[in-house]
Amino acid sequence: MARFRTVLLATAGLAGALAATSAFAGTTTFADTTFNTANYTLGSFKDASVTVDSYGQTATGGDPGAALQGTVSSVGLNAQGVLFTALNNGFVYDSTVSGAITSLDFSLDRFANPTNGGLFVPVGSYSLRLLARQDSQLYQATFVFGPLGAPGGTWHLLTQNGIAASDFSTLDATNFTGSGVVGGLNFSGDAITFGFAMRGGGTASTLDQTNDLRADNFSLSVNTASVPEPSGWAMMIVGFGAVGGLARARRRLAAA
Repeated sequence: MARFRTVLLATAGLAGALAATSAFAGTTTFADTTFNTANYTLGSFKDASVTVDSYGQTATGGDPGAALQGTVSSVGLNAQGVLFTALNNGFVYDSTVSGAITSLDFSLDRFANPTNGGLFVPVGSYSLRLLARQDSQLYQATFVFGPLGAPGGTWHLLTQNGIAASDFSTLDATNFTGSGVVGGLNFSGDAITFGFAMRGGGTASTLDQTNDLRADNFSLSVNTASVPEPSGWAMMIVGFGAVGGLARARRRLAAA
């Protein structure tokens, strides 16, 4: 009977330890403050009236230090302007290896400075656009922030937490304002490469405009479901063995 109590107590203690340590909620965080263009796949979608003057890393003028900068000029009415895209080739998450994604937390510092003939033009709004490429398809999740109609030339930190797969829509080069087909991105599917986009030069007016768009301090946290830790798997195997030993001990005591 003493041996039976010993095995029972050991198994109970093992089960308690297993319950406390066998699972964890994972978070993988990507961050970039330098924007070396060698690490990015850069692109742009634009209206015919818009000219991309430059797009790439600027060593100064960020928040602080280096940043990603796109400068554009437009003639007359432009309803959409330009959308600069930047996919970071190192911001890759494979849920088939590391676990299904439950949500995403995204932040980016944004700067816009539209002008007309040297005169400042108010910024319509600041958009936070998270990009995701999966199986050669590009998706975006768009969130709009104030201040609306404020003067440009100031950095703004934009943050959105709890982003779900249903927040994404397909990014269509012919309709890039975010009104593509909703859905399609699979948080438990193949590897996803993440990035962001900057939109600008989209003030609907008859004025010729130039715009200085910048992004800095790109941060993305990939949150995953609770999964057993490696040590948890080992303890589960040991636990099953202990339970089997307990059953054998009980049969021996019953036979005696």
